[in-house]
Amino acid sequence: MSNTVRKPHLLSPETYLALEETAPEKNEYVDGEIYAMSGTTVRHNRISGNLYLALRNHLAGRPCETFMADLKVHAAAANAFYYPDLVVRCQAQPLADDTRIIDDPTLIVEVLSPSTEAIDRREKLAAYRRIPTVQEYVLVAQDERSVEIYRRQGDIGWTYHAFTDDEAVEFASVGLTLGMALIHA
Repeated sequence: MSNTVRKPHLLSPETYLALEETAPEKNEYVDGEIYAMSGTTVRHNRISGNLYLALRNHLAGRPCETFMADLKVHAAAANAFYYPDLVVRCQAQPLADDTRIIDDPTLIVEVLSPSTEAIDRREKLAAYRRIPTVQEYVLVAQDERSVEIYRRQGDIGWTYHAFTDDEAVEFASVGLTLGMALIHA
């Protein structure tokens, strides 16, 4: 009998990206392992759509781009690729049309689902905070009027802001304030 411990076969980021090009469903990558993405609910999709439209309209004419769900964010320090619900990227140089990966997001939004909430709150929070360009990470509840924002505050680090009920939600990184009713319409 052998005392050898078998290690799982881990994929390189390059192998994951090649596989993802032809995969029938989206998969996230974390340090050599891939995780299938589950579908969303109508409620989840409505909230994402409301935020997408508000952010895109607000940022029109600025050097910012707003993206929904199908582009990966590369969290290099965590050796991970995630598919957030929304990403805003504010950089002077726009992304090329064939780009599939965002390395320098400004604002990331996740609409919480029961199956992913724990990952969004712990793993993704830790990974996104390590991306130097990220200014805000936003968590939006589906089943109640609740938005949480983790905001970079320069040398201070990160601050936490919670919004509930009918409070206005401030997305400071892009200079936008939205009513909770619009987000959860």
